[in-house]
Parts: sequence; structure tokens; C-alpha cells
Amino acid sequence: MDITRRLSPASLLLLGTTMAAAQANDTENSTANSAAIDEVIVRSSPLQSSIAEIVLGTTVIDRSEILRELDGTIGQTLARQPGVSSTFFGPGASRPVIRGLGGDRIRILSNDISSFDVSTASNDHLVATEMANAEQIEILRGAATLRYGQNAIGGVVNVYDNRIPRSRPEDGFDAEITAAHSTVDSGNTIGGSADVSLGNNFVFHIDGNDRDADEYEIPGFASEEAEEEGVEGIVENSQSEATSGAAGLSWVGEQGYIGFSVGFQDGRYGLPGGKKKEEEEEEDPLAEEEEEEEGPITIDFEQVRFDLDGEYNFDRGLVRLAKFRAGFSDYEHTEFAGDEPETLFTNDEWELRAEAFLNDFNVGRGEITGTVGFNIADREFEADGDEAFVPLNEQFRWGVFGLGRYSVDSFILEASARVDRQENETSNLAFAGVGFSETQTTFSAAFSGVYEIGEGTRVGINLARSERAPTAEELFSNGFHPATNAVEIGDVNLDTEVANSVELSFKTNVGALGFGANVYYTDYSDFIFLSPTGDLFEEGDPFPADEGFPVFAYQQADAELYGFELEVDYLALDTPNFLLTFDGQVDLARGETTESTTFGGIDNVRDEFTPLGGSATTVPAGDLPFFPPVRFLGGMNIDYRPLRSSLRLEVQHVGEQDRVGQAPEGSEVDIAGTIPTDSFTFLNVYLNVQPFQNAENVTLSLRARNLTDEFARSSTSFLAQSAPLPGRDIRFGINVQF
Repeated sequence: MDITRRLSPASLLLLGTTMAAAQANDTENSTANSAAIDEVIVRSSPLQSSIAEIVLGTTVIDRSEILRELDGTIGQTLARQPGVSSTFFGPGASRPVIRGLGGDRIRILSNDISSFDVSTASNDHLVATEMANAEQIEILRGAATLRYGQNAIGGVVNVYDNRIPRSRPEDGFDAEITAAHSTVDSGNTIGGSADVSLGNNFVFHIDGNDRDADEYEIPGFASEEAEEEGVEGIVENSQSEATSGAAGLSWVGEQGYIGFSVGFQDGRYGLPGGKKKEEEEEEDPLAEEEEEEEGPITIDFEQVRFDLDGEYNFDRGLVRLAKFRAGFSDYEHTEFAGDEPETLFTNDEWELRAEAFLNDFNVGRGEITGTVGFNIADREFEADGDEAFVPLNEQFRWGVFGLGRYSVDSFILEASARVDRQENETSNLAFAGVGFSETQTTFSAAFSGVYEIGEGTRVGINLARSERAPTAEELFSNGFHPATNAVEIGDVNLDTEVANSVELSFKTNVGALGFGANVYYTDYSDFIFLSPTGDLFEEGDPFPADEGFPVFAYQQADAELYGFELEVDYLALDTPNFLLTFDGQVDLARGETTESTTFGGIDNVRDEFTPLGGSATTVPAGDLPFFPPVRFLGGMNIDYRPLRSSLRLEVQHVGEQDRVGQAPEGSEVDIAGTIPTDSFTFLNVYLNVQPFQNAENVTLSLRARNLTDEFARSSTSFLAQSAPLPGRDIRFGINVQF
């Protein structure tokens, strides 16, 4: 059985906590625990590496921690991991932000291939990955992302599930049922899964999940508008609901497997603050003017997904292991204003990925091994409606990659390279029926080394050069986006951005004390970012508003990104009855442009957007928007083995963020990403109990977050000023495994 935890010193703490709950009579000491940690296999690693071979920024989260952190969306579920925050566009849609980067620079994968959604087009679009089924989640930062293509330049979140069984269940049957209730939103969640051996090496899988939640509570007013309207203690239009399920069938042999699955999900969620303007309508000249409110914006989504997966282990020869992944998805969502459908987004996408892992062979005193692979993907995206801000476009991309490793004595050296080619095409540039096509080739390479100074102490360095071609959204966006209450303009003249980075890492375990650190610096040429121009569309323009909608445009400038992540843990007590551990982590990410940008003269601006085309607004060099501030997390864990129970007390502090994006000179309106946010501190408590002496498969849980009911806004959220983070929340849950 794989023992999987986050790959950091804190893994000692978390592994000990989980093992104590599951094995009441286990009295292994911390040295034995450390040995178990070294057996962790990182499935996203090119060579299926163990923790002994990885020092650079990688985090692995196992099933027990996923259940503890589960929070509806992938962004919020991972938001407390080192170096990871969330876009938090309400409870329905949140993407991870890794070291301050989000959007298309962060690839979210399902079993090594795309999640097949439109979440990179805008923060209000959900990630179509069902977290409730995840068995293991891996977060990759730095050079480890190179294997997954140019769109992973900032990081990778790889979610592994068992919808395609890869092994036969023990005793022929495995099942799990979970249920939970949360108080902050009166939310209910229930789900289950089962794997059944059918004979002749066939294994069948089935799962289903359902969750729903009302508008969530906060300790105060969500916004100035809410205060004016007297709406206190709740974030309006923040309700959500979702249903998902899947079935899979595999043939599992001694040397490999092959299988397929089909899954679906659908649901609906509201966008806090995404309310359309009240418009006056006069049906009868003699009648009094009436105001018609079109209502808050909600998104109704559905996806059907098909996957094929296989691996084969060779006994001998050049290739040790060959595997492939393939998937296709039909995804769509409709944005409603009240009960009226406004815009339909559709995304038909497929991806194929294949890799060959080479056997080891000796060169001198060391060993050489490696891997080679390729992937091909195609996406057709369309937004149809009055408020479509991205025209119909198609993207085709392919990539080839390779990695070699040389291990000798206490050294591990790796070199990797990747070539990608991407074509973006539209027949409706600027919604004017004009065709446009652009093809770009990018090259990325990395070199890393790990040196074991002594037993349990390792240092590492990574050097990388990565290129990323602009996306369809960055090239073709051209319209009003009601969810963000902004006009977004792309630029077909955008160049490829280039990142040169260096990362230093250190990790050690000395007795009961563990410590780890990652420090990184990236120099970007032609960094692409969405920035306010200072222009507004006043009443009477195509998309009217009382105070005007701000205009945002994609621009490029040289930039620097840097920061660090520190983790520490301490095993204070380990007896037959008690396990006591302490842990802490600190992370910080900074991003700033090093040159000013001037707006105006963008070629593909629609005719009605004359304020942008006619202006020449300069934004000075400075901090990039939506970056997280310094963050601290500290906890104490107490396991009482006779009762198979574990208690965690935790303090989470997020500092103030006054290093925000630069508003254009003369701007008179509040613009998202340019407004400072205050610090906040949450007190959290987690309790797991296995109350039945002869039924260790039943676990009761209690999770209490923000016990002091503190008011908090997230600096990485576009809705920071209209959708604060939830207030006090107590969640009760049960997990039963068969």
C-alpha cells in the first residue's frame, strides 16, 4: 500500500497522525515513520520518483487529508498548502494560485491529462474536476512542471482518482461512503464509490456525489452596496449545487492494465456581485415608468467525459514501462441573468498522451535512466450570446519531451527538454467576421541537481528556461464580461513570454525535528497580464452602467517573481497511548513589472470600443495584482491511540496586502486588484474519532474553521471587495470504508 503525504518535513507530522488513528497499537518511532515517508511515490514525477529523490517544490496530499480539507472547489481545497492560494470567485468557482500565478499558467489535470473545461478563460468558470473522488493530489512547482507543457509554466495540480481501476481490490470488493453537513451555508454533501472484481481479471468501478449549499454567512457587510441596502451577515447569490457520477471498467493483469470510464457532472452556482443593471422599460406611453431587474447572474454547467487509460510493464529491454492516456469531453455552461439565459459557453476538447520509461543502465559508477513522450490536444471553444467576450476559436497543440537522470553516490542530476507547437485560430476576430490564425513554437529546458549531505539532509538546485505562447483568451478577448463587470480586450500582437528561473531547496530531518525550505526567483521577458486601462464605458455606450464599466487589456512587460516556502515540524511525544506533534509553515510570493506599459493602438479592438483605441494611458512599473501576502500556518496535533482519535488545533494568519496592482493615472473608480486588503487570523480545529471498537472502518469528523468569526478578504480574488471569505463554519462528517 502506498503511504502518501505532502513531501515536506510536515509529512512526518501528518503521516504520524493518520497512522495513529488507523493503527491503535502501532508504536513505531519517528525513525520508522521517516523510513515510511521515503517510500512515497510521486506519480507526476517523470520517473515515478520517491521523496528521497525529490527536494524541489512538490506536495503530495493523500485521501485522508483530501477529506479533511475538502471544500467544494479545488482552489479552496488546496488554498492552505505551501505556496498555494485561491482565486475564490465564490463557493462555485475557485482555481488554485501557485506562487502568485494563476489562469493558463497553472495546469489542472485529471490523471495526467486536461480537466477539459473553460476555467482558464475567466475566474468565474469552475474547474470540472470532482474533488470528492480524488485519491491523491500532487502539486508541482518549478521545473517539475516541464513534463506537462508550456501551459504549466507556473505550476501543475494533478488529481488522481480510481475511476479507471489500476489494481484488483483486496478481497474482491472495496467501497466508501462519505457524508457531511456545514453550518456556514447549510450545506450537505453525500457520496460513495465501489470497486468490484468481476472475474477474468476485470474490475468494475462506480461512484456518485451530490452537494448543495445556500448563500454563505459572513460577520458583516459584503460590500458598500450591501451596506447601503442593509444586507448584513450573508453574501448574496453565493449558493451552489452539483451532482456527479462515473462508471469504469478495467482489465488488470500481472504486467499492466487497460480500461475506460465515462463520467458526468452538472450543477448550478451563483456569482456574488454579478448582478445586471436595472433597465427602464416603457411599455405604454401613458403608463408610469417601470424598473425591470434582470436579476443576479448564475451559471448552469454540465460535462460528459470519456477516458481511456493503459500501462504495460516490460520484463527486459530498453523500455521498462509504457503508458498512455486519452480523453474527450463535451462541456458547456450557460450564464443566466435571473431566469433568462444570456450566454452559452461550449468546449469540445480531446487529448492524447503517451510515455516510455527506460530501464536503468550503468555508466561508470552511476546509473542512467530516462523517459520520452508526447501529447496531442485539440480544443474548440465557442461563446454564443449578447455578452460573449471571446469569439469562436480553435486551438491545436502538440508537444514532445524527454528527461534523463544520472545517479552516482550522493548525487542525482537531471536534464530535461520540451518542444511545443500551438496554433490558435478564429474566424471572427473582433466579432467582425475576420479570420485570424497564429502558430507559435516554444522550447523549454531545465537542469537540476540534488546532493545528500548526510542521512536525512539534502540540498537541491534547479535552473530552467521556459517559454509560453499566448492563449486564445489573451489574443481574442473582445467584449463585456458580466461576471467581472468589466470589458476585456486581447491583443493579437502578443509575443511569446520567456521565463528564466532558479530555485534552491533544503530539507533535513534531525531526530524529531524536520525542516524544509524552497527559495525561488524568476525573470520574465514579455510577461502577459490583464491590466486596467483607466477607461470606462459610460451610460449610452453598448453596455451601459450608472458609473461605467472599467476596461482591462492584455499587455506585456518584463517582470520579476520571487518568494519562498518554509516548513518545520517537531515530534514532541510518541508513546503507546499518545502522539504529540507540532508543525508550522510560512510562504511569501512577490511579483512586479520592471518596465511601464502604454495602452492604445491595439489592432483588434471592436469599433464601439473607441475609448481604448483613442487613449494612450501609461501604467508605471510596479507590483502585479492578485498576489498573496505573507502567510503563516501553525498547528498542534494530539493523537490518543486507545480511543483511535486525533485532534488538531491550528492558527492561520494571512498578512495585509498593500503591494497591489497599479491603477492608471487619473483613475477615479475602484478597480479589482488595485485595492489593499487587511490581515486576518483564523482559529481552526479538526477532530477525527473511530468510536466503534470493532469497526475501525467508521470515522466521525468535526472541522471548525474561523471559530472567532473574523471578517476576511482575499487579495488573490477578483471579488475581494464584494465576496469576503466565509465566516464561522462547523462541518460534521462521517466516512465508512468497506
